[in-house]
Amino acid sequence: MNSRKARTSVAAGMTPGPGPLQIVQSTASNESFRYLPRWVEAKGIIALNGHRLKPYSMHISANESKRVLSNHELQELLRKCLKPPADPMDHGVGFVIVHYARDGDYLLVSRWYGGNMLKHELFRISHTRQGWRAVPLRSTNIVACVWELQVITFERQAWVYTAMAHGGTEASFDLYFRQTLQGWV
Repeated sequence: MNSRKARTSVAAGMTPGPGPLQIVQSTASNESFRYLPRWVEAKGIIALNGHRLKPYSMHISANESKRVLSNHELQELLRKCLKPPADPMDHGVGFVIVHYARDGDYLLVSRWYGGNMLKHELFRISHTRQGWRAVPLRSTNIVACVWELQVITFERQAWVYTAMAHGGTEASFDLYFRQTLQGWV
């Protein structure tokens, strides 16, 4: 990533090569230890409750047929999960990952705080007759899965090369929002 020139999207290009990963894939008996790439797709910026967030969706395949959140449904869910920032150290800038995983669906909400820290919340989401529901996963102490960590790593780099490199100004936040990840992770 070049700090002088913002990209509008970046393709995820890390493909497991020959070596231990292939051996683990072919000999692992526990499905939890199989690494199968996930498709990540960036959506348009969401502004609500004093926050601006880059939303990502993550799927097992690029042609996922599972029930997914519409943009409106995601905003309604976020409105319930995310209170307006009350602390001046909270920049109101961050990203959201909706992961349609093999073992369930998850919502990760991450916001930049104090210039160099990340606040993070994880929810299990499900579709009910009343619509989408989010339940916090605080009791598990889970932060993210290996696929979500790839998006978080990308977002860390984008933050460092934009907001931190340019003083946390509104212009630097605009640069940050133009950095997105799309592709297989």
